[in-house]
Amino acid sequence: MFSNLYWVIPEVLISCAGVILVGYGAVLAKLGKKITQLNKLAWLSIFTLLFSCVLLIDQLGFVGNSVVYVCGGFLISSEFVIGIKIMLVLSSALILLLGMKATVDDQILDYEFTQLVVLSTLGMMFLVGSGDFIMMYLAIELLSLAFYVLASLKRHSQHSTEAGLKYFLLGALSSGLLLFGMAVVYAFTGETSFIGLSEYLWYANGETEVLIGCIFILIALLFKLAAAPFHMWAPDVYEGSPTIVTAFFAIVPKIATLGLVVILMTGPFVCLFKDLQPILIVAAVLSMLVGSIGALNQAKIKRLLAYSAISHIGFLLVGIIPNSMIGFHATFVYICLYIVMSFNTFAFVLANFRYGNFITQLSGLSRQNPILAFTFAFTLLSIAGVPPLAGFLSKYLILLQAITSGYIGVALVGIISSCIAGFYYLRIIRWMFFKDELTYHLKDIGDVIYPSNTYGRVTFVQSIILGSTLFIILTFLSYPVWFLTFSNNIVTSSLL
Repeated sequence: MFSNLYWVIPEVLISCAGVILVGYGAVLAKLGKKITQLNKLAWLSIFTLLFSCVLLIDQLGFVGNSVVYVCGGFLISSEFVIGIKIMLVLSSALILLLGMKATVDDQILDYEFTQLVVLSTLGMMFLVGSGDFIMMYLAIELLSLAFYVLASLKRHSQHSTEAGLKYFLLGALSSGLLLFGMAVVYAFTGETSFIGLSEYLWYANGETEVLIGCIFILIALLFKLAAAPFHMWAPDVYEGSPTIVTAFFAIVPKIATLGLVVILMTGPFVCLFKDLQPILIVAAVLSMLVGSIGALNQAKIKRLLAYSAISHIGFLLVGIIPNSMIGFHATFVYICLYIVMSFNTFAFVLANFRYGNFITQLSGLSRQNPILAFTFAFTLLSIAGVPPLAGFLSKYLILLQAITSGYIGVALVGIISSCIAGFYYLRIIRWMFFKDELTYHLKDIGDVIYPSNTYGRVTFVQSIILGSTLFIILTFLSYPVWFLTFSNNIVTSSLL
């Protein structure tokens, strides 16, 4: 019993800390000096997440290449699951670190932001460690409810309220699809556990009803990922949410949901993969094209980043299509580098878009703050996949495994979408380096002038994140072998 509890200690810690910090936050809110009290609460939450990360690293040394079943199979643990959890807690801790200044800029002086991030992180940890459809659904609902509130946290903003409502309505639809799919699977198999469903499908002769249920489950997860054609909520939610919440949505949930998709495809759905594969191919191709083409005409930075995220989801799905360890390894490397580049991007956005959301606000940035302009330029080139930056390796591995697996058409779409995406990334660079300061005009909106001191002011935390992520972007290709070896060892334990 106690040996099983060892594998859920990080989740238990975050659960207890979350409950305690809710009461602590309610008390601090009454003590005055609100910003100081909120920063104390944020630091306590960050230390909780970092301590849980230490516990997860300790588990990594004990699990080996085996899969551990916890709580009667409701939860599982493996090197792959623990690796995903480590990325989740570290990413959430960085979000809270960035959020201490960003929430003040957005006038979100409520302790709920910190608590919702912690509780949604707990839900994502349970999600990626799910070994049963019941646990999977409860985890998704836990994180989804937190997300709906986070999207509408900027109470004085009509756009934020609209974003929260849209996210709630479409999120409820995807949750309904997920629950319906689970009900169909259970009705015809009598199983809710992943291992039980795997054994049932292994000996069954392919039941159409079970396949329909699995299709609904997969579509619901693609909805959560904002993969095309289920992406319609993402641009509006990204734009309307507070910027720090947008950063959270763009990074952390993607890690958990993709980890769950890999576990499903290598576990309970492995016998049905040939039937589910066309859905993944269509979603990957459409995501790459819709994301790249949709971003071309965007004037607002957060809508552009939303379409960029959709395109990245397409590339990540390309790595899952062959259902091979090489493909999963390429996906794992891609998501790790995507996290690095996304944190760099959103640290830049938080520093430069305090009072507006238009790309043209970056005009003349290279003359006001050349170091910041060059930092973001290198990040954009890396996201576009330009060598010798880190983003080139991630796209290279994804496209290489697609070609070697025989999916040449999908790889060709990826190459075309990367070329299209390069255009709008270069357009941002053009505004920073080749446009005069405050001499821009927005089509159909009119002249929008912001004070020249609204951009280029970087906090200490933002500068640390920008500098460290830029270092990884510039130097990763100089010696990537150690990380590729480590990530390959993590991924090889993902098979149930």
